[in-house]
Amino acid sequence: MTVLQSIFLGVLQGLTEFLPVSSSGHLMLAEKLFDIEAGLFFDVMLHLGTLFAVVIALRHSLWQALRHPVADKRFAFVAVASVPTFVIALLVKLFVSETLMQMLLPVGFALTMVLIVLSDRLSKPRFRLQEASWASVIVTGLTQGVAVLPGLSRSGSTVSVMKLWGMNASDSAEFSFLLSIPVILASAVVEGWEAIHAQISTPWYCIAIGIVCAFLSGLVSVYTVMRAVKTKSWIWFAVYLAVPLVISLIVL
Repeated sequence: MTVLQSIFLGVLQGLTEFLPVSSSGHLMLAEKLFDIEAGLFFDVMLHLGTLFAVVIALRHSLWQALRHPVADKRFAFVAVASVPTFVIALLVKLFVSETLMQMLLPVGFALTMVLIVLSDRLSKPRFRLQEASWASVIVTGLTQGVAVLPGLSRSGSTVSVMKLWGMNASDSAEFSFLLSIPVILASAVVEGWEAIHAQISTPWYCIAIGIVCAFLSGLVSVYTVMRAVKTKSWIWFAVYLAVPLVISLIVL
């Protein structure tokens, strides 16, 4: 791997992790199109870069939730929603092959487009995050679990589902980002354990550069989404997704 490739993949991972366009789908396409062999360990490190980004961006919300774990429901909501996410992610990892995952990439992009359009046109904000029902939290956790499929954006699907349920857009985005923390951390632990037994061929300076780029672009992505859900329509993300959808149909 070259320095330019590590910068490219780091920026791509950071931006697409939180924008509703699917980071896994974009990385899969990028590595296929440009014949880049990143390696499992490199991918794990990029995820840690985005984890640092979301923790920094949401540090005030996280501190408030940790200080008042009973009065502030966000901590409990994230814990409950993470359970179905982990169960589904484990089942997918155990029983869905890499070949099938690649075949499902265009389907994931298409589903993300549909969810974004539906939530943009049909959602009617009625409540804040603290007023969310346990049913909506569990359904969001289930949605996040299904979003382990490539092309199906984790942030796009969870935000869309919460908006369709009636949560306002900014709280839906915040909840989606909070949900990403245990998911990214668990993914890093599992994939990191597997990477220990694999040969690490990527130079350490490329890994370090990739982490920094993922962190910085991840910060940009988080703040961009938080601003976009308050002031702009998400339809343009759905329009954009037509591009990787067509590319995936051609190259895979």
